[in-house]
Amino acid sequence: MNNSASSSDARRHEPHSVALQDMRPYALGTELLDDELLIVEDLAALPADTQAVQTSFFTVGYCSAGEADFVLNDRTFRVEPGDLFLAFGQQTFSEIHFSPGFSAQAIFQNLAFVQETLMSMTQLWPYLLSLMEQPVLSLNPEEKHRVLADYRALHTRMLDNKHCFAREVIKTCLQSFYLDLCQLLEERGARRETFNTRTFNIFYRFMQLLSRNFAEQRSVNWYADQLQLTPKYLSQLIKNVSGRTVGQWVSVLVVMEIKSLLRNTDLSIKEISSGMNFPSQSLMGRYFKNYTGLSPLDYRRR
Repeated sequence: MNNSASSSDARRHEPHSVALQDMRPYALGTELLDDELLIVEDLAALPADTQAVQTSFFTVGYCSAGEADFVLNDRTFRVEPGDLFLAFGQQTFSEIHFSPGFSAQAIFQNLAFVQETLMSMTQLWPYLLSLMEQPVLSLNPEEKHRVLADYRALHTRMLDNKHCFAREVIKTCLQSFYLDLCQLLEERGARRETFNTRTFNIFYRFMQLLSRNFAEQRSVNWYADQLQLTPKYLSQLIKNVSGRTVGQWVSVLVVMEIKSLLRNTDLSIKEISSGMNFPSQSLMGRYFKNYTGLSPLDYRRR
């Protein structure tokens, strides 16, 4: 076989990466949180792409008319009117086909913003992770009413850029949606199918430990000891369930908390580093910049 033809064919089948900012031209006309959350009111308006695409953001969509067929990570799905569909980040869509008259609305969220929104709600994780196996949900009339009410509330808040606490209000709207979604999943028994397995039980216990101790404990060994597992086994299990290792989850929470303290308090950077159990202000600064590309002071000033 011709080597150049082979490499060209391989490139043609590689998924095309799509970032949140690529969706901005098709989103609701607001600059509020546009690097963290976007609402697209008509998915059918997105450009057709026959190539597989890999999204780097979390998607929640609702089909209001027509049908769509697609392959998600090698599994084929169809959405119809009244269906809710969700996709976690770093998943690959291919063979996407819209029927005539297809209409759907979608909320696209930066993964860091999803984690920030849900981090204090660890009881929801087993429900949400069940959606990795079954990402399309057919809603009954009562469920549709509930989901659309949450969507309209979020839509209204996204247009209100004069609210002093707009970001927190929007997070609250999203939390309300996720609570309603997980109630829907509870009624369908989704939690019982996942949470009672040993793997999800360990993940849930880890997230509870992490949410209580991340400021003081950043060692993988410490979390493994608490759960009576080896560090290697724990990290692999957590990565299999969530896509992140223990160390990555610790870093997500630490950086998120530093961001919150910089944005919402008058604490000095030295006080924040001390409260977050860093040996020095400079060490916290390097840690923070490594994950955000900004120094704590630059982040606070922006």
